[in-house]
Amino acid sequence: MLNVKEHKLIKVALEGYAPTASLTEVRVRGHSFVIDEPPYRHGTDVGPTPLETLLGALIGCTNVIARRIAMEMKIDLKIDKIDVLGHLDHRGIDRVADVPVPFPTIELMVKATTSGTEQDMARLREDLNARCPMSVILKQAGSQIVESWEINYVQK
Repeated sequence: MLNVKEHKLIKVALEGYAPTASLTEVRVRGHSFVIDEPPYRHGTDVGPTPLETLLGALIGCTNVIARRIAMEMKIDLKIDKIDVLGHLDHRGIDRVADVPVPFPTIELMVKATTSGTEQDMARLREDLNARCPMSVILKQAGSQIVESWEINYVQK
């Protein structure tokens, strides 16, 4: 007989306050951050835009989940740098066209150092694609995430 754990959803609750048309203060677990627009979009530029925040979440998720997988695999992994370049189809925002996928392509570039092998890193990347919630959400929305990894392999 198969023993299956009960499936429970974890609640993730944030609250937001919007003192202006462009500025939003977000609070979560005792932390706060601001989301804003640059002046040319009537903002005050005191924080990243909503779309920059989204892409930043992909960077954070990539780091956290990759290191978690590496720990499970018992290999050392140091993420030196993660860059993201989103290709935004702005026509939907401007109401010029119906755009089902605002970011048709997102480039994810990771520089890392590891004690693992090439096979370990191939497995880690495959697991990462399935386990990073931000990556899964973006791909389900229709975005193609094009990854490039620059990996420095070192012996333990």
